[in-house]
Amino acid sequence: MQVETPKAGSEQATTTNIKRFKVKDTWKDYEVVLEVNLDRLTPERAEMINSFWSDDKYRLRHENGDVVKAVIRLAGQTLINAMLAQGGTEFYERTKGVFDDDPGAIWSKDDLHNEEGWGGPVEEDGFGWCGIRVIAAEVSMPGYDDLALAEVES
Repeated sequence: MQVETPKAGSEQATTTNIKRFKVKDTWKDYEVVLEVNLDRLTPERAEMINSFWSDDKYRLRHENGDVVKAVIRLAGQTLINAMLAQGGTEFYERTKGVFDDDPGAIWSKDDLHNEEGWGGPVEEDGFGWCGIRVIAAEVSMPGYDDLALAEVES
């Protein structure tokens, strides 16, 4: 997976230090777009989150010592894995669900903020204690045509 910074001109909140990142699988077409409140996801807080999970030194080396990027990428991986486990999803910013709900807010709270190690939800803004929320996702399960069948010798 890789973390891409947003292109110039993407919407940003003006009152806080919010940036967008895309976490994308390099082999499949899985991707999530995350908004990160960098006033909340400080290097100190990111260090706490990263060190909670195993392989923390590997992630840190892979991001050239940038613990904030390591945690953002880990959040993307966590969300993509949860989405695959639940059959995939596809939504975009400002998408409304069947009950006029926000799928990004639901995924953020249920599958990131409420998971152990991420610090819990913060209801006022949806970024959670970790400062990360998902605003768009394209995570699809393989379709029938995506799979190949081959007989193998026993």
